[in-house]
Amino acid sequence: MRLIRLVLDYIDLVEGHQLQLTNADRSRTFVGIYLHESRLYIVEATVPAGAPQPGLFQQALSLLDEAGNRVRYDSIYSNRLPPGRLGGRGGRGRGRRGDGAGGRGGGP
Repeated sequence: MRLIRLVLDYIDLVEGHQLQLTNADRSRTFVGIYLHESRLYIVEATVPAGAPQPGLFQQALSLLDEAGNRVRYDSIYSNRLPPGRLGGRGGRGRGRRGDGAGGRGGGP
């Protein structure tokens, strides 16, 4: 398998990536990867050697909200962790009480 293309892509301004791969049998695989509200969406299609790429398949993806309405942002959406999600870890010495040495286990 050989990576032919890796590009930044947007579906209704939700940030993602598209990959194009050539497989050992010369078929081609097209992949779209998107992360929206901490949900991972992956679309994948493989076509035989010499066949046109499945552009319509990849472009047909739409994301829906809880009410079933299509999601469309006014600016680019990039998925982010909610604030405070890491609990103060990350080498700053603010681990939970009793964890010692920055939450890495160790003594007091």
